[in-house]
Amino acid sequence: MSSTAEETVVEPKAETTTIGKKKVEKTGNLILDIAHEVESLTKTKALNLAENLAENIEVNYFKLGGVLAKINENSWFEGFNAFDDFVYERYGFAGRKARYLISIYDNLVTKQIPWDKVSHLGWTKLKDLAPHLTLENVDEWVAKAEKATVVELQAMLKATKGDEGEEKTQKTTDDVVKMTFKLKPDQAEAVTQALAKAKAELQTEYDTVALENICAGYLGGTIAANKPFSLDEVIESTGFEPMLKRIAELFPAYDITVAPVEG
Repeated sequence: MSSTAEETVVEPKAETTTIGKKKVEKTGNLILDIAHEVESLTKTKALNLAENLAENIEVNYFKLGGVLAKINENSWFEGFNAFDDFVYERYGFAGRKARYLISIYDNLVTKQIPWDKVSHLGWTKLKDLAPHLTLENVDEWVAKAEKATVVELQAMLKATKGDEGEEKTQKTTDDVVKMTFKLKPDQAEAVTQALAKAKAELQTEYDTVALENICAGYLGGTIAANKPFSLDEVIESTGFEPMLKRIAELFPAYDITVAPVEG
C-alpha cells in the first residue's frame, strides 16, 4: 500500500518596516519601499541623500520629504539654530517648503495612498490635499484637483466640513498682519499707479504681492526714492536665476519651473 505524504507549504513572512508607531509590510509599492529606505538611513547617508534629492525637488519631492523628516526627527542639523535655517543654508529652499514636503510624505505613507494615483498632481497641490486624503476619497479628490488651480483647490478643501461642521483640513495660509495708511489724494494716486504697474509686470492680481516686490526692491537698493519702480532694473541687478529662486521661495503655492530654450 502506498501513501502520499502531505506537503506543508510555509509562506515566508512579509518584510515589515516601522513608520512612526505603525508597522507596515513591504509589498513592492513605491511609497512603502521608500519609507523602508528612509527609516534605515544613517545620519551621513540622510544628509547626503537629501542634498542629491534637493537638486531636483519637483521630481524627488516625496522621497525628499521622508529624508527631511528623518533629519528633523533626529535633530541632525548641528551647527544651525533651527531646522529651517539648516534647510535654507544647506539645500537652498525655505523651511516652510520643507515642512510641506514632510507633511506629504507622512500623510501618504501613513494612509498608504497609492503613489500612481497622486504623483501627477505635483507637490504644490499635494501639500494641501494630502492631509485630507483617505483610501476611500482619493479618487474623488484627485479628479477635483486635476481640474483646479492651487488656489481653487485650497478653497474647496476649506469649504469641506466634517460631520459636526468642523473644518477637517489643515491651515494652509500664514497669519495675516493688517496695516492701515492714511494718504493724501496725490499720494494715493501715486501708490495706485505703482501697484497697477507692478501687478502688470509681475503678472499678479494681488496688491499685496505687488507691494511686497516694490518694497523688496527698495530695501535691496535697486529702487531709488526719486525714480519710478522698474522691474527690469530689479531683475538686471539681482540676476535671472536668483530672482526666480526668491520668487519660488516667497510663493511656494505656485509650481515654478523654467528651462532654457532648445534649439
